[in-house]
Amino acid sequence: MIDPVAFHLGPLAVRWYGIAYGVGLGLGILILQKLNQKRPVFAHKDQIYDVMFWVFLLGVIVGGRLGYVLFYNLPYYWARPLEIVEIWKGGMSFHGGLIGSLTVGYFYFKKHKINYLSAADLVVIPASLALVFGRLANFVNRELVGRVIESARWQFLGVDFGDGVLRWPSQLFAAGKDLLLFAILLAIFRKNPRRGTLTASFLMLYGTLRVLVEFFRAPDEQIGFLFHYFTLGQLLSLGMFVAGATLLFNLRRA
Repeated sequence: MIDPVAFHLGPLAVRWYGIAYGVGLGLGILILQKLNQKRPVFAHKDQIYDVMFWVFLLGVIVGGRLGYVLFYNLPYYWARPLEIVEIWKGGMSFHGGLIGSLTVGYFYFKKHKINYLSAADLVVIPASLALVFGRLANFVNRELVGRVIESARWQFLGVDFGDGVLRWPSQLFAAGKDLLLFAILLAIFRKNPRRGTLTASFLMLYGTLRVLVEFFRAPDEQIGFLFHYFTLGQLLSLGMFVAGATLLFNLRRA
């Protein structure tokens, strides 16, 4: 397995987790600039840097961390509140980051008089690609591990994450899912769809793909399975699908 620490700068340990977030943000800004040239939404580059900075800092980082604390492990962090800031150890919620990003985006776009759905349609495309790097970081961090491979036929795909058993590399499956999502959204973008279609598609496609991929991922230890079969991530993703389908339905009625 790869060491979670990429290298040291004196006493500072630079982790692959942080590098992944940095690469995702950098690529996201570049791609958003290219998309904005083809379908202008933001007035200038500084606006893109500005919105991406605030969405990343307050939406992805703060929202993702608070989402993990509230959705997945509140009793633990209630007893250890100082550990909430230790994001380098892992523990981020995609759904918390999504809620945070949508909230930050709402206030930013309202302040600068930018149409919310038009901006979201552009942002979801690079965001999908950025998610790939986050999932790769999960693999390196040996977190969000897969379920134990029961069949000997598939054990050649197995990875030992330190507990002596072969598990599905669910983080890599999730990374592939996000890469596929990016490709599909980019293809939809090229067809010049109606405003809001890309946002709705992102919610529906991510929700669907996450539910499927999650069947390879072990449930969170402190939560276990819900309703005997499902993880919390699957139920939250089902909510995403419903939100996306509702948005798409309303768009077609308009």
